[in-house]
Amino acid sequence: ATAAPAVKSVLIYHTHTHEAYQQDDSDPYVAVETWRTMDENHSIVRVGSELARELEKRGFEVVHDVTDHECNELSSAYVRSLETLRGYDRDFDLIIDLHRDAYSEGLATCCTDAQGRKYAQTVLLVGRGDDYAAAEKPDYETNLIFARRLSESINRQLPDLCRNVIVKKGRYNQQMCTPAILLEIGHNMNTLEQALNTVPYVANAIETCLFISY
Repeated sequence: ATAAPAVKSVLIYHTHTHEAYQQDDSDPYVAVETWRTMDENHSIVRVGSELARELEKRGFEVVHDVTDHECNELSSAYVRSLETLRGYDRDFDLIIDLHRDAYSEGLATCCTDAQGRKYAQTVLLVGRGDDYAAAEKPDYETNLIFARRLSESINRQLPDLCRNVIVKKGRYNQQMCTPAILLEIGHNMNTLEQALNTVPYVANAIETCLFISY
């Protein structure tokens, strides 16, 4: 008999834990500053919870780490999230640092499907680790291949839902796993509802891409 495929494991965490979306008068949150909240039901943590739930529905083992890495010191958040990752005495098939983006001129507010439902755009960021020694760099090439495939898989479901992959010189803790990605779902001009609408498309794409050799 053919053996069942091994269960794939995913770790979702948030370096910028307080990131939040546009205020909605029908479902407001208490802001610690504009577009940031410690309320996990309205921050990027809520989006992470929904992504974890969607992945679990698809048969993944998911760990959603909700550790607050901002601690009112945003500039050192990556130091603290790295310590969180180092605390896991196990491997994962994929690590996702889940964020929301910051709006800049030229970004679309959202995508709309044939039924008029609105979705927050996504984007993937991959770091090269330019300023680190070879042994401390992430596996940039593999992460980039995975990110591009994930982006393509999202866009096959709804065109333009995912922007082109962004490459930067930092490493964004991506040396801790391969593949590892920084995923941004929506930006601060989106609503939480629009971000949550996007989550099933992301989960579908992850399901597709984690079972492809790369």
